[in-house]
Formats: sequence, structure tokens, C-alpha cells
Amino acid sequence: MSGLRRFAQANHAAMSTSSSPQDDMVAPRTPIKGLQEPTTPRGTRMVYPLSPLTSPSKSASLPFDWDAVRNKKLPPYVETIATKRARLQKKAEGSAKSTKQTQKVVRKKSLLEKIRSIPSEIAFEIALLPNNVPLPTARKAAWILGGILHAVHFIIRVCQIRQVPDSDMGWEDLYREDEGESWFDWTIPVTTLLFLASLINAFYFFTRTRLYQLNMVTDPVSSPHAKFVRREGTPEPPPPPTRGAFLLSVIKAFWRSLSLSMRFLLNMSPPKDRQIASMRYDRVQQLEVWTPAEFEMTLLSIYSPVHAFLWMALTSANWIILSVIMILVGVQTRALTKSYDILIKDRAIISAEVLHEYDEKFVYPRINPLRKDQAVMTHQAEMVL
Repeated sequence: MSGLRRFAQANHAAMSTSSSPQDDMVAPRTPIKGLQEPTTPRGTRMVYPLSPLTSPSKSASLPFDWDAVRNKKLPPYVETIATKRARLQKKAEGSAKSTKQTQKVVRKKSLLEKIRSIPSEIAFEIALLPNNVPLPTARKAAWILGGILHAVHFIIRVCQIRQVPDSDMGWEDLYREDEGESWFDWTIPVTTLLFLASLINAFYFFTRTRLYQLNMVTDPVSSPHAKFVRREGTPEPPPPPTRGAFLLSVIKAFWRSLSLSMRFLLNMSPPKDRQIASMRYDRVQQLEVWTPAEFEMTLLSIYSPVHAFLWMALTSANWIILSVIMILVGVQTRALTKSYDILIKDRAIISAEVLHEYDEKFVYPRINPLRKDQAVMTHQAEMVL
């Protein structure tokens, strides 16, 4: 096609510049005054349009640099690391010189002003409680609290065992040295409080949930924690009918049936039915998801209701075996909870990576393809008859 184009252009240029033999045979004419004879242009320069590939884009102000995209070059306005480091160093030196030259004057409070501001500072700190207290992390707080509970229970059992003579070892819970002594002492309420604390922590740990509404799901979800609830913003359903409302509805139905029968006997048209606007109540599935916290999880593995029961069964004869059992129970519970937590995180990582690979392979190449602004045109020299 390019050879044919060059041939057509050369042929057109030759025909426009060369004269025909008939023109040479024509006799010369007498020139008329004031009239300019037509002349054939000699050496006319042909101007051809630029190719669409080399011409600038008409839809963009600047041509797009495709070589920079393919080679992943940095744009010209990106600051290199060396220039950035030099600029920051120069800025630091300038700021140091300026601070040395001009020192700021700061007004200090007098002793009387400091004394007067003490009550306001105390009130301000009280207002910030407990956010201004440097509390430990949830895991450390659970270890500290669990250790304190174990220490208190150990002191209680030691006090109870020391009151029993050596001849009655093994019957510490049933023994009282004096018959007139009451069985209720300070160890009973403290033991009860410790046991209740372990139960409350376990109950809160297993009942801490968060509600999610599945708005786009129509089929029931196969989960025991899913149920249908009323969607927020919809009117509440009517209350259940009472006994008086039920009797009133029965009377209305009887009267309506009586009027219909009378109209039928008198050959009259039946009354028009009342169009009762039945309100539809939108329902949505609600999923109750268990969301355990780090504090309760760690405290359950350190001081659980099982540990409280084992402390109550601890005596001077079996303290070694029960101590080993308590340690094994704590380690087993902690290992189980930690492994399950890691499993959930691994599943989340796998799900995120699957979505990332899907986006990189199938989504992003189709929504952001590399395109070129290229026009298509023809020239009259290409049209050869």
C-alpha cells in the first residue's frame, strides 16, 4: 500500500510540473494589455499531511508517553532520595541557625499562679478519668488479675487447713475445733466471691455477641444464631388482640353475616367489601456472631470455674496433684483458644488473598486497559482509479 501511495504521489507531481506537447505547438499570442495570462506553476512544493501516528492527539492537550508506561519510568517531577535528603539536611541546618540566632522568650508562671491553678488541674485530671490512667494491655491485665485470684484462693485454703489438727487431716471442710464455733467465717464469702467471679467471666465470655443484619439474603441461613427480625424503620406489628377486641370482632362478623342474609332474601345487592389496607412488615435475617475479647479469653484460661472447684478440693494431702491438674487445664485452654484465634486469622488471610488474586487477574486488567489515542484517515492520493 505504501508503494502504491508513493507511485500515485510521484505521478501526480510529474503531471502537474510537466507541460504537454500540444502546448508547445500552439502559436504565440499577442499579449493583451492589462490581462495576465495563466501560467503553469513551476517547482510547486507538495505538502502532505502528517501521519496520525506522528501527529499530536486532538483529544488530549499533551501526548501520552507510552514508553514511560511500558518501561515503568518515574515521572520527571518525582523527587529522588538524594535530592530529598539534601533538601531536608539544608532545612535542618537553616532551622538550627535560626534557633541559635533568635531565641524565643517564654513567660513562666509565678509561684502564686501555680498554687492558684492546682485546684483546676486536679478537677481537670478527675474529669479525664479513667482515660488518663496508664492501664496495661488486656492480656497483661488478665494475667495480673488471674494471679491475684489464685493468690487469694491459696491464702484461703492455707488458713482453712491450718485450723485442722494433724489427726483430722483429710476432713478440713467438715472439721471444727470447738463445737460452739460457727461454721461461717470470712473464708466462706471470699470463696463464694471468687467462684462467682470466675462464673461471671465465663458467662460474659461465651455470651458476648454482635448483631449483623443480612439485607441481601433471601433464603434462610444455615446457622443456629440466625433469625428473622423486623427491619429498622418499618412500623411495628399490631399488638395481639385482647379479650374485649376478640368479642367485638365476633359481634361484627355476626352482624355482617346477618345483613348479608337479609339482603339475599330481599333480592338486594350485597354491600361492597371494605378494602382493608393490609400492612406488610419487612423482615430481615439477623445473625448473632460471637465476638470474644482478649481479656476474658486470657482470664478464662488462667482462672476458670474449673480452677475454683479445684482450689475448693485442695488439701494438704493432694496439693501436688491438684496443682499439676490446674496448670494442665490452664495450658490446654490457652492453647486451644490461641490455636482457634490463629485459625480465624489464617482464614481471613486466605480469603483476602483469593479476592486479591481475582482482582489482579480478572478485574483490574479489564477495567484499566492500556489504550492509545489513534486516528484513521485517508488522502486523495491513495485513491487510484
